[in-house]
Amino acid sequence: MKRVLFFLAALALLLSACAASQKTQDGESYELYYAAWPDEEGGDAVRSRSMQLSEGAGKDTERLAGELVTQLLMSPTLDGLRSPFPAGTRLRTISVAGGRATVDLSEQYALLSGIDLSIADCCLTLTLTQLQGINAVRVTANGRELPYRKTQLLTAADTLLSSREDALRPINVSLYFLDVRTGTLRAQAQTLALYEGQTRVSALIDALLRGPEGDDGLRPLLPEGFAVQSSRIDDGTCYVNLNGATPLPKDEGMRALAMESLARSLRSLNGVEEVQFLVDGGAVPQWTLPALAETEEPTES
Repeated sequence: MKRVLFFLAALALLLSACAASQKTQDGESYELYYAAWPDEEGGDAVRSRSMQLSEGAGKDTERLAGELVTQLLMSPTLDGLRSPFPAGTRLRTISVAGGRATVDLSEQYALLSGIDLSIADCCLTLTLTQLQGINAVRVTANGRELPYRKTQLLTAADTLLSSREDALRPINVSLYFLDVRTGTLRAQAQTLALYEGQTRVSALIDALLRGPEGDDGLRPLLPEGFAVQSSRIDDGTCYVNLNGATPLPKDEGMRALAMESLARSLRSLNGVEEVQFLVDGGAVPQWTLPALAETEEPTES
């Protein structure tokens, strides 16, 4: 699979993110980091523009940080740049203590996930860590941490990917969840980011376990602890090998529905036409998986 570079070259980003502000005749110049419109394969996903703040040296770090975030939440005025934040996102509070900036944004920020959240986090982190006294950034939405973020404390180093081998291009998938109103499966489109050592199948299963984005009457069917031993895609068929101890819903109907949600989701991957489940390396009839390690039937949250 082709790999692309999501972020700017590591050295260039490190120098710009950690550099002190540049003084000009009109004040001090700072970098604001935005998402970039993809103009070609392998292009940067994050780029910056310079802005000037008058009398920046006379302001404390917290006030400066607040001004930079407020400016960052506005739509960029340069061609090729776009805001990584959902419409209506605003700054609620910001504080700086112990080298850490804590940024609380409005509830719209919680709508982000996957690569979109990674890019938005990156833009905030690189913008703020250029200030002396800020080495790390914590971002919340309406006072709450985003539970599906891998780490809550972000540093400039976390956003730097040094080569094309560090990240794969994002993939668009359709994930199938249970519609609690109809009792049937319903698809939700998501964009997933792939990282070094991660396969498309493992990224998709992780996303199914995280559950749907937003509160849209959907809930996941795969139980906590669900995992696969291995997977491969060969000539249009995705082979998924489960461990005999893999937990599945106790009820046979719910078990079949859970595996159907996985199969349908897997078929949304490019190049996958069929899905074949195996248990400890042995093939099983489609939709008739044995009970394996039984779990309680999922209940509506």
